[in-house]
Amino acid sequence: MMQSKEVMERNIHAYDEDVKWQLAEPGALMSAKAYRDKKAMPLVEKLKEMVKSLTIKCVQLAEQGKKLTAKVDGQQKQINRLTDKVMDQRSTIDRLQRKVVDLERLERHLGREQVQLIIERSKALEQAERANKRPKRTFEMSR
Repeated sequence: MMQSKEVMERNIHAYDEDVKWQLAEPGALMSAKAYRDKKAMPLVEKLKEMVKSLTIKCVQLAEQGKKLTAKVDGQQKQINRLTDKVMDQRSTIDRLQRKVVDLERLERHLGREQVQLIIERSKALEQAERANKRPKRTFEMSR
């Protein structure tokens, strides 16, 4: 950042001091029309071209700034969404950790084998309930 500032200051000084950016003194016995055509107008044309190119660059930079701002806004929304997701997952992890502690307490009290037996019975009951809820359909295939 500091180097670009120094380069910019050097360029600004060049516009003030460089001969190609200065209006030349009229030559001896030079008419006003000749001075205008040979000295003033070329400098004015050079300045017009410089203003045009700087205007174009300014518009391009403004467009680039708008695009970058939109990109930053989109990334901020994504960061917020991911932060919310992390917070939800954190609460789920906390809840699951409490359940693990409760399960360990249960295993200490009833014994590991008894807890596993209860879990297996519960899974079998759930599976049987799902099988009973499922409508029995017969599909006939005719060819």
